Amino acid sequence: MDDTALATRLQEARRGLLDLSTRNRLLALPRPGRSRGVVILEDEDADFVFPEITGGRAFGFEAAAAEPAPPPTEAPGPKGKARRGARRSLRVEGISSADAGQSREAARRDTRLRVRLPPSDLARRLRDLMADARTAREETGVATLSLAIGTLAWRDPATPETERLAPLALLPVTLEREGVSLSFRLRAAGLEVEENLSLREKLSAEFRIALPVFDAEAYDPTAWADAVQAALGAREGWSVDADGLAVGLFSFQKFLMWRDLDPVTHPGLLTHPVVRALIGGEALAAPPPFADDADVDAEIPVERLDHVMDVDGSQALAAEAVRRARHIVIQGPPGTGKSQTIASILGQAVLDGRRVLFVAEKLAALEVVQRRLTSIGLGAACLELHSEKQSKRAVLDELRATLALPPPPRPEREALLRRLGALRGRLNGHAAAMAAPVGESGRPLHAVVGRLVGLRAAGVAAPDFLLAASGWTAERIATAREAVAELAARVAEGGPQSPWRGVGAELPPIAQERLLARLPALIRALSAGAAALAPAARAARPLAPAPGRAAAA
Repeated sequence: MDDTALATRLQEARRGLLDLSTRNRLLALPRPGRSRGVVILEDEDADFVFPEITGGRAFGFEAAAAEPAPPPTEAPGPKGKARRGARRSLRVEGISSADAGQSREAARRDTRLRVRLPPSDLARRLRDLMADARTAREETGVATLSLAIGTLAWRDPATPETERLAPLALLPVTLEREGVSLSFRLRAAGLEVEENLSLREKLSAEFRIALPVFDAEAYDPTAWADAVQAALGAREGWSVDADGLAVGLFSFQKFLMWRDLDPVTHPGLLTHPVVRALIGGEALAAPPPFADDADVDAEIPVERLDHVMDVDGSQALAAEAVRRARHIVIQGPPGTGKSQTIASILGQAVLDGRRVLFVAEKLAALEVVQRRLTSIGLGAACLELHSEKQSKRAVLDELRATLALPPPPRPEREALLRRLGALRGRLNGHAAAMAAPVGESGRPLHAVVGRLVGLRAAGVAAPDFLLAASGWTAERIATAREAVAELAARVAEGGPQSPWRGVGAELPPIAQERLLARLPALIRALSAGAAALAPAARAARPLAPAPGRAAAA
């Protein structure tokens, strides 16, 4: 496939990551009360709220529409006084209705954010927001709860009668409940304010509008709104509101992936072999790093056995493959040691002075590896860049704390390697001896030992005879097995073909007399023969078979 076709494939893959439709909250905020994920604020001053909340101040919430008050329960008071229950300030879980006597300007510059919802509805929506934000943060490590600052009212040419509101900037925030009254509090998460990247791409791709460069450090809500208004020019039905505020769940992590896969910004993408293989180009021709039956000790020299976690043979080969800059996929069900292998890989990378970016879809996977590295003393080598840990202040604080640590003591590597090599040699020698064949039988020693252990465990008694099998070959053993099996079958069959035919359980009286008469002579003959063979037996006793060969019998 040529480069033009690959570029088309890449653009198609990128397009699947991008949502420029009006279903995207970053391009079309839902109407007040229409969505679980967004709460629209009413009549606030962004130039007051932004510096106060980024300076550490917490903001509460206030319902701008009260629920109907219950009927009065007491008699009317003196003339000119309102009856109890006729007018009161409603407060539900720390959310109070607006005070009608408060001036508009003072209300815009206090620590209460007003929402045009009844108190009970506002409390429910804030609870939902807090729960959903916590779930997203725990599962993905991404802070999705943000304060949208400023809005652009725009119209789609396909539906010009409908006005859409898109946030201009987003400040990551946290929502919590505190105090005796469990009031909701909105605080800055410590991350920088960001522009709405989806809006920038939408205006550029569909309306040929280029927004100015966004400077997070010099951000000012009114100044940025004016800059956006200037870039828009005179467009009928379009307007910018610097004070439009909303709290909701906004995420453009897929948009960031889309931007990172831009071949114009990163010209080397279309020449990278992995990217080309993923989008339908040439397959990776790299052979497997190791054979399925690879000898771990033969492939990995002792000086490279520097794993920080206990590993088996397959895990050691996987870590070695990564160390040799090979592409590898490790698969396995939960509990098979994948995170343990990753920790070993990262530990070796630290030893080699390499930098590694470890990413995962779930935050739990990051935390498991982080805990493993911390438990073995490598926590200081890790820099967390997820969730609230990605702010500049948090990164600088962690770098400062790590650089302040004393250097770790260097182990006596040469002495450790010599000892490790000696231990591995002893273990490999034992394994080689157990795998060596016994005599000429062709059977490994571990198989013979295992067979004997199995017979003893089954309660089989040892025979009262020795079988001199020192010269037995595998072929002779197989022949003897076949002969014994055939003999056993014939015994089970019985009949005239039995080798024991003629031998019965009972002898006739005449046969008994004949046998008893011949027994004394037979016993004397056997005794004489045993006495004659005794010297030869004593002389042959030191030449008994070796233990290994006797065991093979």
